[in-house]
Amino acid sequence: MDNHKKIKRRGFVMTGGGAKGLFEAGVINAFHITGMEFDVITGSSIGAMNSIFFAEYLLRKRSLTPEQRQTPDQTIQAMDGLIRSYHRAWLMMPEKNIIDDSPDSPLGQLVADLQKFDLSLSDLTRLGWWWIDPQRGKLPNAQGFASTLRIGKELVERLGRPGELLRIFKEHRGDLLREVTRTYLKRFKMEKSLIPAGGEHEKVIEDTFTQPVTPLQSGHLSGEIGQEIQPSGKAERLVDPQRTFKEFSQQNIALRLTRANYRTGRLEISAYLTNEEFMRYMLRQAWRLDVADPEKMPLGSFRLQLPGNPRVVKAALASGRFPGVFSPFPFQDIYPIDSPDNLLLYQLLQEWVEAPQVQSDLKAAYQSAMGAAFEEEAWGSLITRWQKSKTIRDFFPNDLDTYIDGGTIDNTPSNTAVDATREWIDAQGIGKRDVILDLYVIFLLAEPKISRDQATDPLLTEVVKRTVDMQAVAIKTGDAVVVNTINTFGKSSEALARTLLALLESLRATPGQLSNDQRAALEDTVRQIASDQNLRGYLGKNSTDILERMETWASNVLRDSLPLHVEEIKIYPERMPLNTLSFTERLGYRKDYAIEMITSGCATTLWALRSHLETDSPNRDTQDEAALQLARKWMGFDTWPNPRTQDGIDQLEDLRQNWRCTRTECLFHKTYCQQSLITR
Repeated sequence: MDNHKKIKRRGFVMTGGGAKGLFEAGVINAFHITGMEFDVITGSSIGAMNSIFFAEYLLRKRSLTPEQRQTPDQTIQAMDGLIRSYHRAWLMMPEKNIIDDSPDSPLGQLVADLQKFDLSLSDLTRLGWWWIDPQRGKLPNAQGFASTLRIGKELVERLGRPGELLRIFKEHRGDLLREVTRTYLKRFKMEKSLIPAGGEHEKVIEDTFTQPVTPLQSGHLSGEIGQEIQPSGKAERLVDPQRTFKEFSQQNIALRLTRANYRTGRLEISAYLTNEEFMRYMLRQAWRLDVADPEKMPLGSFRLQLPGNPRVVKAALASGRFPGVFSPFPFQDIYPIDSPDNLLLYQLLQEWVEAPQVQSDLKAAYQSAMGAAFEEEAWGSLITRWQKSKTIRDFFPNDLDTYIDGGTIDNTPSNTAVDATREWIDAQGIGKRDVILDLYVIFLLAEPKISRDQATDPLLTEVVKRTVDMQAVAIKTGDAVVVNTINTFGKSSEALARTLLALLESLRATPGQLSNDQRAALEDTVRQIASDQNLRGYLGKNSTDILERMETWASNVLRDSLPLHVEEIKIYPERMPLNTLSFTERLGYRKDYAIEMITSGCATTLWALRSHLETDSPNRDTQDEAALQLARKWMGFDTWPNPRTQDGIDQLEDLRQNWRCTRTECLFHKTYCQQSLITR
């Protein structure tokens, strides 16, 4: 395939961060007004909720009438109501009391009770040091004993009933701290989570994305977001509550969400997988699971996929199960047990591969995956190995397992998008180097830069905060370094392989210029050099036809052995005014901050998108060209300075700071969006 005519695939990666997900809502707006569509969408935590909305957006966009899709402007207008409903739903979240911190709520009562504790820091410190001292005696010293009595008195008053502390001491002597904590929190119905399981507040996020909501209007921005303004516009469900991953897959939208298994501690993927696709996955990955010491496999290094068809909303809720705030999410809520698509899955998890029906279904899937290469003996050997491998079985969940936030293990699921693209390539029967993956990755942390003055003589709290910020961003950007390194080696290897093919092609094109003896001598020389260098990929038993073997080998390297070419487009907020749990004013929420996050997400993405497309002209396809034209239109300037000269760099920085959005139809234009104000 021509090196300049590679197939373009696009991935959209959304990360976790609670209320910070408002920034991703702005990113989605930028893709909406530039017409960008994606082949694979991945998300974790709140990014999972935003991912399922954008997948739903693409699904509905593709069902528009030909008249609605006649021009880019008409398409944007047709989808604008859904986007405005989405933005309004996000801005209404604080009014819905996701985290109820009112005085009468369980959290409010807990805070009030904690404020009544009559303990000094010295009491807690003295008892703490005694407890963790490996040389401690059976009883604390006199001062420690006095502190113990004071703490005991406070606990007796707060554990609910007389004699409770004594009961705990008798029945749970080996695990006093856990039982005291559980008993105390049980008074407030918070022993399992900050938000009580099964209550109305637990359903707020689910209802936000599945209940009809009317579009955002300018009156909402200047008044109350929750008020209904007439005419209100069409109420839209952001996501169909019954939607499954299969429906997206049938429209060539690969949606993948991460979840963390609470029992195994392993990362799992919510996606639609047929039995045949599951078998292909296992043929590639089962050897990694059949290991002597599974503990040596880092938790985030493997992403387990299961056959079946999850429910979209439930899978997103499982991915966003913020530890401590929500209780772990049950497996059976993700995969409906009565769905025919999940029949093999439940048989597999309950009976493993011992069940005859499971073996029959897997064999059929194996035959379909292998085609003409199917061999009965190979199948028998494979299923026997799986039956005997305890480690493979232990990597799989049980049907009663529960899940916590996927972001606890993989908060930047770039690898999940790369995996999906590789699987698509395999299914198409093409080579990895024939494809470019443009991967748009959203980070919900600003790059941790500070001024020279701030770095001078910092306080303890400042050092700790900066270290945590640096650590968080370093973890999230680690994938980018790996991608760049792989791409560098891949480009070099690709160039060498293509050069070799060109040389062999030129030899084949001039057969009359080499006699049989000359060709034989050339082949002998090539084989001798290859043997000396231990290059066995095309060595063969003798020199005859080694040039043809070399050509086949080079073609196979280009097709199968080189890494996928990934272009990562990183989108960062310049500042992040809201924190993860800022869903109420007491926890730091402000409407103007929320609006700033949406508008800055849009503006930042427009710049990142255009910067990438302007400098990626050899690889742009028709969708890129259309998106670039719209980005130029909304950003108000056509000429892009040359980034390879100092003048061009200076001009780009000036444009980055001073360009102005021209989309006057936007509700945020001029009044609320910094990128459209005349002066800043």
